[in-house]
Amino acid sequence: MKLYFYLILFLITPLFQFSQNISDAISLSIENENGNARYMSMGGAFGALGGNLSAISKNPASGAVFELSRFGGSLIANSNSTQAFYKSNVEKINSNNANYQAGLIYVFKNYGDGNLNKFSIGLNFQSQNNFNEEVKISGRGNISIDKFFLNNSIGININNISVGSNESVRGVYKWLGDNIGYSAQQAFLGYQSYLLNYDSDNNSFYSLAKYDNGVDQENFIFSEGHNNMASFNISWQYRSNLYMGLNFNFHDILIEKELRHIESNFDSDSAITNIDFRNYLTTVGNGLSLQGGFIYKIGSIRLGLSYKTPTYFTLEDNLDQYMETSSIDIDGNTYTDIVDPRITNIYEYDFKSPSKLTISGAAVINNMILLSFDIISKNYAKTKFSHQFEDVYLELNNALARNLNSVLDYNFGAELKLGELSLRGGYKILNSPYKVVNTNYFNSSSFGLGYNFNSSTIDLALVNSNTDYNYQLFDSGLTESASINDKKANIILSYNIIF
Repeated sequence: MKLYFYLILFLITPLFQFSQNISDAISLSIENENGNARYMSMGGAFGALGGNLSAISKNPASGAVFELSRFGGSLIANSNSTQAFYKSNVEKINSNNANYQAGLIYVFKNYGDGNLNKFSIGLNFQSQNNFNEEVKISGRGNISIDKFFLNNSIGININNISVGSNESVRGVYKWLGDNIGYSAQQAFLGYQSYLLNYDSDNNSFYSLAKYDNGVDQENFIFSEGHNNMASFNISWQYRSNLYMGLNFNFHDILIEKELRHIESNFDSDSAITNIDFRNYLTTVGNGLSLQGGFIYKIGSIRLGLSYKTPTYFTLEDNLDQYMETSSIDIDGNTYTDIVDPRITNIYEYDFKSPSKLTISGAAVINNMILLSFDIISKNYAKTKFSHQFEDVYLELNNALARNLNSVLDYNFGAELKLGELSLRGGYKILNSPYKVVNTNYFNSSSFGLGYNFNSSTIDLALVNSNTDYNYQLFDSGLTESASINDKKANIILSYNIIF
């Protein structure tokens, strides 16, 4: 029985190791929320202020700061400009998308005796991260995608990736995924597209592509999706200066990616003249976290503290692949070989993002000027993938612990009230989770204005952000990286009804 268990574990382990990597752990863990206009215009620095629907998701005690009930919503327009630097070449793509935020808080006041002045019940819905992005990477490299397929062919039996007279490409590809794993499927794509050939004398695969003088490469990323969070809030005010609250946070994950890699202009004597490799990956799932916090008033000073537990996600990846090569024989005849299995590989797994501690401070000067800051601590080395078979993610989790770090992120905000009109500004820094990178990963500057109609408010914000990161083309073989710079301009319009 034990031998049977370990045999099954050996067979299943490769199935789950392909699609998750360090970059996935970071994208699932980083929170760069899209909140309402007042919140975003002040850099999200509301951990000690409260009294804002999006602030509920920063510090649960924020709900108790409201004096009156409120319902509000926001429309968020995003404009992206993404530049990719690769092999001395620069590519730029512009794209646009939209998002929204909505929230409700209902305040119950205690008009009698007792230490409980009021309590509130609320709900806030907003995006914690936006995965909408279009990237084009191009240049002339010295390493081809053939190295990716060759690395995955190591140890693969030629008989397993051959298609017999009574078999089909679809059937063999599915059998490989069910019984051997992802690497065997990649070797199959390379062999059946005639990019790879087999040397029976040396019992190994070799590439038919020649690129001693380099090869032109184009790599495309088309991504859209979200990490949305709905926060159910319970908060209360104790006496006149202490606010406390709890959140039950429900996360919804959807990421859809089309990854396309094209190579051309091989050597003149290369049998392979063109390669087109496509991956269509969809990630869906949900998560749960708990959050608690308080805000304490000392005269004009506000102090805040909140803690968010790790978020526990249950996720599923769906992968479809397509491979196409063009070739030429010694007589000058040209061929196009397409391997399109039309099989969706399904991978189920769990993920734990790091906990978050937020320390906040604010000052209210003459009921006219607000100054605020948040310091957020997250340890990305604590991220963890898991599956019912414990050893599946052992190597990846060790890599997360080795390569990722504990970071401090910063939010700063200011507001000037001129009667019913408010002017606002803010700044935000998210530092890189990688140990070897010292510069900040993300920064944004923002400004906005708002007007209070007593029974309603309208707010407008403009946020300009800059993100810098490295993108590795493939996890094996072609491991060259491109430097990505992503600039975003967000316009947020919010309207709140006070009742």
